Amino acid sequence: MKKDMQGLIKEAKKIIDKRYKNNQSVVGCAVKTKSGKIYTGVSINAQKINLCSEWITIGQAFSEGDSDIEMVVAVRKYEDKTYEIYPPCALCRELYVTYCPKADVIISEKKMIKADRLLPHAWKKKK
Repeated sequence: MKKDMQGLIKEAKKIIDKRYKNNQSVVGCAVKTKSGKIYTGVSINAQKINLCSEWITIGQAFSEGDSDIEMVVAVRKYEDKTYEIYPPCALCRELYVTYCPKADVIISEKKMIKADRLLPHAWKKKK
């Protein structure tokens, strides 16, 4: 599992290195699905709304019909070219609880947690 973590972190860094734009795209995300495919995406920051890289990347996987998310990581790149693994914001936690509650979410270089543990007692829409 450690190897998978490091590989996914590397993919998130690779996409943000490629698409980094200060104040526009500063976070890269990598998602691994149970099919083994890895999807990547970046945050989109605009004047009135910011879209987290996780929403972009999970949306891409879903658009391709690959919705069984296994592992996810978001990595912030700074102007000085350093990185930080970003734990998910509240909206991303809600995304995970709704669409991939059993996914492993990498929250640091050495730690990951099941998505449903990031938002305990979450409200769930009645079916």
